[in-house]
Amino acid sequence: MKKIVVLAIVALMSAGAYANAPSVTEKVLKAFRETFSAAENVSWHEANDQYSVRFFQSDVRYIVYYNKNGKITASMRFYDPSLLPMNILSEIRRTYPDKKAFGVTEITSGDNMAYFIKVEDSKHWYTIKADAYGNSEVYETLRKQK
Repeated sequence: MKKIVVLAIVALMSAGAYANAPSVTEKVLKAFRETFSAAENVSWHEANDQYSVRFFQSDVRYIVYYNKNGKITASMRFYDPSLLPMNILSEIRRTYPDKKAFGVTEITSGDNMAYFIKVEDSKHWYTIKADAYGNSEVYETLRKQK
């Protein structure tokens, strides 16, 4: 009898944990599995007729947005600057030689892609915005506290 009660409690707790999980369509799940077969720590969300999924793959953190038909509509990736395309990394090093890069946010929406590279020196943090061709500009500057 104790085992039945314990199993019932575990079943109810498990059901509660998934009560707020979105019901992702099979099309979306199939598209996700085909593209990101090594994804870990996967978390799905649903809003405004689209799904977003957050996960890690190969030391890169992802947020990917899908429409109801399983098409990727936008994505964000967060990673180490060493993973930038070589043309962008070399341009950042050439243009900002006295700054140390420490993080990248890559944003893709439709045909548009932008890289937001975080760099620093002794007095400031900077966000450098770059395009796929390596063109860049200082997007944001923050002064460090002493």
